[in-house]
Amino acid sequence: MSEFSETANDYGRKFADAASRATDYIEAKAGVVGEKLKDLQGKDLREIADEAKDYARRKPGQAILISAAAGLVLGFLLRNGRRVF
Repeated sequence: MSEFSETANDYGRKFADAASRATDYIEAKAGVVGEKLKDLQGKDLREIADEAKDYARRKPGQAILISAAAGLVLGFLLRNGRRVF
């Protein structure tokens, strides 16, 4: 086998490993989100807002990061919906 083929195979294995780890991570986080949504189903909107304010007071840095990430996701979703090919 040539050196190029070995390098390509090595990168292929690394990519497959990284994809597998990413899939595991996303599945774990999706489970957490699902549990949080179940917790929110029986709550009043005021109660949810009060909990969000309390969380932002306790952990302002994480609250900002979560808000920024949510904004990016919504931005990508809305932008992709407007594209015409």
